[in-house]
Amino acid sequence: MTMETMVLALVMAVLGGGCLVLTLLTLPGNWLIVLLAAGVQGWAMAAGKPLPYSGWTLAAIAALALAGELAEMGMGAAGARAGGARGRGVWGAVLGSIVGALAGTVLLAFIPLAGTLVGALAGAAIGAFIGELTYGDRRASSLVLPAAGAAAGRFAGLLVKFAVGALAWVLLVGGALWP
Repeated sequence: MTMETMVLALVMAVLGGGCLVLTLLTLPGNWLIVLLAAGVQGWAMAAGKPLPYSGWTLAAIAALALAGELAEMGMGAAGARAGGARGRGVWGAVLGSIVGALAGTVLLAFIPLAGTLVGALAGAAIGAFIGELTYGDRRASSLVLPAAGAAAGRFAGLLVKFAVGALAWVLLVGGALWP
């Protein structure tokens, strides 16, 4: 292990850790980890240095980022389903979460970065509620459980996405230390 690899690992640890914080705020932190690894790989190629990562490591990090996204969306839908939502409620939770994250970023900008998280959770709940309301066969008060399930599932999915990102981060730092 050279001083150069130790510095690279430290830089990757700090920047990758920042990306993980962004993931917790429902921003694309895991994808930024992928871009960070690709950027370092490109820098090493351009500088004529040994490549810090193998193609397999880069592919694994990208696959983990994709798996994290799918888990986050899927768990929001599963939470709505566990709360009693049917098809429209489940799709409402997924779409509402996306719209809510975007709206939260803009409308709740006075809550730095956390507005996105609040928007995503509220969007999942509102989307599930509206989706279930379109059936017209239940009272609005009985739709609170699917809405709460959607928000809880979305939050659980965020935690799984964070854990997947942490695994990618460990691969990134470890790959920099031991090329």
